[in-house]
Amino acid sequence: MTVSASADTPLAATRHVQCAVERAWCYLNRSVDGGAPSARLSLDVSFSRSFSGARARAVLRERLGADPGFDLADEAFTAMVALMLLSPAATAEEKELALRLGRQLEAARWQHRYRFFLGSNGFPADTDCTGLAVGALYEHGLLSPADLEAHVADLLHAAAPVDSAPRQYGDDDALRARVFMVYWEDGLEPHALRRGRKHDAVACANALYTAQLSDLHTESESAAAVISTSTRYLAEHLESGRYLNGTRYYPSPDAFLYALSRLCARFPSSAQVLAAPLRRALQKREEANPSPRTGGEPGPLALAFRTLAADNLGLTGGQDQRRMLIAQAQQSDGSWPASPYYRMGRFPVYFGSSYLTTVFALAALRTPQTLQAATPGSFSGWTAAPTG
Repeated sequence: MTVSASADTPLAATRHVQCAVERAWCYLNRSVDGGAPSARLSLDVSFSRSFSGARARAVLRERLGADPGFDLADEAFTAMVALMLLSPAATAEEKELALRLGRQLEAARWQHRYRFFLGSNGFPADTDCTGLAVGALYEHGLLSPADLEAHVADLLHAAAPVDSAPRQYGDDDALRARVFMVYWEDGLEPHALRRGRKHDAVACANALYTAQLSDLHTESESAAAVISTSTRYLAEHLESGRYLNGTRYYPSPDAFLYALSRLCARFPSSAQVLAAPLRRALQKREEANPSPRTGGEPGPLALAFRTLAADNLGLTGGQDQRRMLIAQAQQSDGSWPASPYYRMGRFPVYFGSSYLTTVFALAALRTPQTLQAATPGSFSGWTAAPTG
């Protein structure tokens, strides 16, 4: 993977990145007092105009002539992502932040499942949120091994059944037996709207990550079948090139590559299947859509995805330049601009925020050198491997 970035000297470039890290820490310190802020929504990928979740239903009625059927209240997904990217706590400040994010997630929990939105608005729990939340809580020591096993046992029930004939209310036409679906669709969650049985490759990767944290797949043939079949599904999605079109809920191809890289970094069995084609895909992605010189398309969020994916795969070529490009795109307040990270399935409504882009950018900028350069007492949460 080759990129280019201008810098007077390597030392000057390193210092520029170090300063960007310190400014980002200060920005996040100011932002996290009440927990991770909810994402903004936009009808265009540039986020030239955005609106809050509280206004979203009215905006959709006015602009699209459609009603989603639920209020898009404050969400917990941003907090899940932040906790996932936050390294296991080493200081009292980091532990307090992890606890704060964990408490925020609790408001989105229903039994062993997690919802996208805080509270209950009829939108059901899903495997993407559950995978991210449970995995992050467990890796931060906020969930016991016994609780992890209970969550994973329920998560495995969201795999498509063997007799996965599509039904009439929103099912995909091509369900894959024993592959994680986005929703359980089992009727157990009270007052939950039906969303239909469907797959999303990024959601599948996030569910698969957490499912492999427990030992259930080594003790149960049915659990092992879900793990192996879901892994093959992801490999096929990658090697077919379908990921280049984004997924139902994640518009960026780079978001998918990053999600797969997390699996490769954490689980040797996943790396055995996915690492080689993922390295090839990253190379082709860079050749076809090279990293820009000054943070234009694909933008700092996509650059962060690529940087983190390369780190997770042990790739070093171009990483210093890529980090320099991310640092150059930083705004004066220490943040990076909002970009669409995820979207609604039925409507062209994108979710993103400066906070979300910043936690990914900061995770991508972390190196031993930036750790050593951090000012005493500065916020150092998104810092150490593994990179999530």
